[in-house]
Parts: sequence; C-alpha cells; structure tokens
Amino acid sequence: MGRVWAGILAALVVATGCSSGGSGGSTTLPEPLPQATGTASPGHLTTIRTRGRVRIGVKFDLPLFGLKDPTTGALSGFDIEIAKGITARLFPSDSKSADRIDFVEAISKNRETLLRSDAVDLVVSTYTINDARKQLVDFAGPYYIAGQDILAKQEDIRSGRIRGVGDVNGKRVCSVTGSTSLTNLRAAAPKVDTSITKDKYSQCFEALKEGKVDAMTTDDAILLGLAQDDPEFAITGNPFHTEPYGVGVPKGDDELRSFVNDALASMEAEGSWTKAFQSTVGATGAIAPTPPAVVRY
Repeated sequence: MGRVWAGILAALVVATGCSSGGSGGSTTLPEPLPQATGTASPGHLTTIRTRGRVRIGVKFDLPLFGLKDPTTGALSGFDIEIAKGITARLFPSDSKSADRIDFVEAISKNRETLLRSDAVDLVVSTYTINDARKQLVDFAGPYYIAGQDILAKQEDIRSGRIRGVGDVNGKRVCSVTGSTSLTNLRAAAPKVDTSITKDKYSQCFEALKEGKVDAMTTDDAILLGLAQDDPEFAITGNPFHTEPYGVGVPKGDDELRSFVNDALASMEAEGSWTKAFQSTVGATGAIAPTPPAVVRY
C-alpha cells in the first residue's frame, strides 16, 4: 500500500504543479428533488450569515473524505474538514463554528439538483470540476487533485490480469451514476461492460466483494479509502484521468464563490489545508501533496 500511495502522490504533485471532531446536524433529503427554478438570489452570503447556519452537501459513505459514523452520527474526512474550514471563515467570531453546519447527504447524481433547488448552500463532495457541470453550477477551487484508477482483487493485479484501464475491456466495472468516472472509463476502455452502476461508491465496492463485477473505478483516494482495511483488494496505481475537486456553488453567485475561493486560499496559505489532509487521508501513511492553486473560474 505504501508504494502505491507514493506513486499516486507523485502523480498528484505533478498535476498540482501547474481531523475528525464534532459536527452539526445531518440530514438525508428525499430524491428526486425539484428541478431548479433559477440561479441564486443576490446577497446569498449575507443570507447565510443572517440565518446563522450553512447547509453543506457532503458524502456520507466515503472513508477518508466524507463518512458518517452509524453509531454517533458524526462525520469525518478531508471534505468534512474543508467544509469546517470554510465555515470558520463564515462565522469568524464563533469558536464552535462547526456546530453551525447542517450537513446534507450529497450523492453524485443529486449534487447539481441540491444546489439548483436551494436545498444546500455549498457542496463539498469529491466534486470534479468540468465544463458540463459549469453550465449548471459554479465552482470554487480546486482544493484537491485526484487521479481516476481501477480497484480490483489483489490476485488480479499481482497476476497482471488487471494492470490498468487498458485491461478492463470486456470486463464488468462498476461506478456511480452521475459521476464523471463512467464517461472517462468508457473513453479509455470502449469495450468495458458498465451495465452495473450504483448510487454510492460503497455499493459498488459491495458488488465487487460479492463477485458481481470484476472491478470498480473512481478517484484513487476514494478507492484507497474503501479498500484500506481489506487486503484482498488494491488499486492498480496507474491513474488514467485527472480529477480536480471543487466546492460547488449556486450558479451566478459570484459573491459566494469569491468568498469560498478566498477561504480555500487562506487555508492553504496558513497550513490548515495540510493539517486537514494529515488528519484524514494522511492517516493511511500518505504524505500531503502541495495544495493546488485556486483558480478564479
């Protein structure tokens, strides 16, 4: 696992070269949510501060990034720490600003709907920035650069049956609905069988463990989080697509987007970004990469 991480993080550093604790209440919204009625109204940043709470969409089922404890309900992971860092800057005079967050489960296929229906204020949910999504929502960041990889059984990787994306043509590979992973996979392996998709990455991993698929694919850090406690599985260590994670913001809300960009830049400059990484992803032994420069989209 250490050698795999070293290779991944080396790739991430090239790409970027261009703490668990208490949390606010959590809510799982019904789906499907109503479609958008328009872009964010002016003064959204002021509305959040007047309300005294911020609603942030995150993953509930991803180790290392956004994971909900089934016993305590507490959320942990790198995305959770990024959300807390933004909130600390929204409410700078409150030493317990994390208690002002209402966490909402944001599965991949509902992220745009959550923002466009005003069900959340922000989305921090391993949310890859791309042109298609920018037609529907805006982004601050990026705050992390991942690489898409393949997760399979250790024996398939050691034997050479699955060394990378080129080896999954004709094989059954799972990913989640609404993610960029399926599009990237089909472009790289046109003969892959993607007939089995799920709403959550944890469900794909269960399908892999049950032998219903031969592999699964998404961003490397997510895959390592899923497989970190199961030595039967590993990633190939050969990422085939770069995935810049951004904070989703309602379309047209330039004031809020600018604020979040400033918050991310501040976290990176003062070292809290690195501390967030070390307390979450870094717990696997990964060394924190250089944070990516914020781009003013």
